[in-house]
Amino acid sequence: MDRLYIRENNLVFESTHPSCFLDIFSGPHGHPYAFVQCIDTGINGDLAMPRRYWGRWDHDAPEASMREILSWGGKWPRLRPEEPSE
Repeated sequence: MDRLYIRENNLVFESTHPSCFLDIFSGPHGHPYAFVQCIDTGINGDLAMPRRYWGRWDHDAPEASMREILSWGGKWPRLRPEEPSE
């Protein structure tokens, strides 16, 4: 996948940013699901808080999938032990 940059309201996902990541897994019936860590820039754009969301993924439409996840995805907690807690 090429570089992915999506801004949805105050949430930003940039695939090259060290705080952002995208993990895609195959779910029930072969439907892919993505677990995303993005950056919450806050209302004024002066924050940089990591936020985590998940949702269905479409390999043929990565931009639309990411927008959908950032807008409507479910939240998920810290799963990687090396990550700081919120």
